[in-house]
Amino acid sequence: MVWAVGRTIKDGQYTIQEVLGEGRFGITYRASDRGGNSVVIKTPRDVGFKVWESERLQKLFWQEASKLKGCDHPHIVKVKELFSEGKANCMVMEYIDGMTLDRRSQKILSEKEALRYIEQIGQALMVVHSRGVLHRDIRPGNIMIRAGKPEAVLIDFGLALDFDEELTRTRTQELAAGFAPIECYSRDAKRGAFTDIYSLGAMLYELLTGKLPVNAMTRKIDHQPLISPQGFNTEISDRTSRAILWALELEADKRPQSIQAWFKKLDTNWKEEEFRPHDWVLIWTSIGATATVLGLIVTILDVPGWIKQNFNHQPIPAVSPQKSPASKP
Repeated sequence: MVWAVGRTIKDGQYTIQEVLGEGRFGITYRASDRGGNSVVIKTPRDVGFKVWESERLQKLFWQEASKLKGCDHPHIVKVKELFSEGKANCMVMEYIDGMTLDRRSQKILSEKEALRYIEQIGQALMVVHSRGVLHRDIRPGNIMIRAGKPEAVLIDFGLALDFDEELTRTRTQELAAGFAPIECYSRDAKRGAFTDIYSLGAMLYELLTGKLPVNAMTRKIDHQPLISPQGFNTEISDRTSRAILWALELEADKRPQSIQAWFKKLDTNWKEEEFRPHDWVLIWTSIGATATVLGLIVTILDVPGWIKQNFNHQPIPAVSPQKSPASKP
């Protein structure tokens, strides 16, 4: 059931203004809060499913939306809150004034401009992946450019992608125009950061050439080759072209396994050491160094004591070394 314009929800806190989009599995609205500010509200559909299917979809939506709510980053659409209206779970997001990247006036972007947007979205994906979430629908139509600012924002996550086989098939058809990797054609195939990396590489290909890469299934079944991006645009640097082709490898294990690894091959301004503090969680998690982190924390906490000991010129015993405070019980 689609909510009518003018309907109020959450005890009058939000008023529906218009339907922004409808799909088989969800509806997106523009609404206004009590202060007159615009917000976006997304909710799963409640018709066309068996009772158990609807309940499962609502549960999955809530779980994924809760993860997304914890993804705080300037290039990720901000989730304001989650609530239930009757049997429908709702996700309230910021309303972004701007346009989607697929509506850009300039069909082919300069390498510098395209890489700026890719870097912004890639950094957003680092945070998303660190929360155990995959976007699964990276394409220019799901990237908003803020009005008057060269800032890209990741929107419209495929929150219910794994709901059932028909959903997987439907989403694959939507993405098959070049942005979906081969694993998206199979419900049981393994997915990971490399899935989003393929789509991000395909988007960079399209931004720099104005052409869509040959879709993965055609490459796999018909053995149709992928034309190098330099075949369409000779101004693309060798470095960027190689990075794009790496991201677009058919086999998942041949692609970059993390955004960080891919960025090191691209000519971006991103530097791993420039991560904000909350991003270090992702770095350490990705290399499995939990024990190292704990040791580092202990060492850091002991620094003030070390400074105090040395700068107070306290005598150091000339006997066997004592245990450091970090090793005491």
